[in-house]
Amino acid sequence: METTNRIDIKKVQNDNSQKQLSLKNIAQIVYLCQVLSFFFGITAIAGVILNYLKRDEAKGTWLESHFTWQIKTFWIGLIASFVGFILIFVLIGFFILAATLVWIIYRAIKGYLLLDAEKPIENPSALI
Repeated sequence: METTNRIDIKKVQNDNSQKQLSLKNIAQIVYLCQVLSFFFGITAIAGVILNYLKRDEAKGTWLESHFTWQIKTFWIGLIASFVGFILIFVLIGFFILAATLVWIIYRAIKGYLLLDAEKPIENPSALI
């Protein structure tokens, strides 16, 4: 009986490791989608859809903070880009768009580096 319990525990641990590896891979793909969105806008939408589809699976893991960070990056980036495009006619829009570009790249790189080190985002609700 003790051998069976050890096997069950190892199987559960292996299943959790596989699940986390899969979620980590998805988070990596989403960070890539965020950066690629400057060349192919649709990739940001694909990335946020992946976030929403897998967010429940990430709940309670260190990866949950990355999913929250990525979703927030998408929505704030989208709103800031929209405002930038509207204000482009009064020239301030260019500055807003440039700042949004830098902000999204910063968040994608910061998130990816923490993900690669298998560390959570300490405050995923923060703007920076």
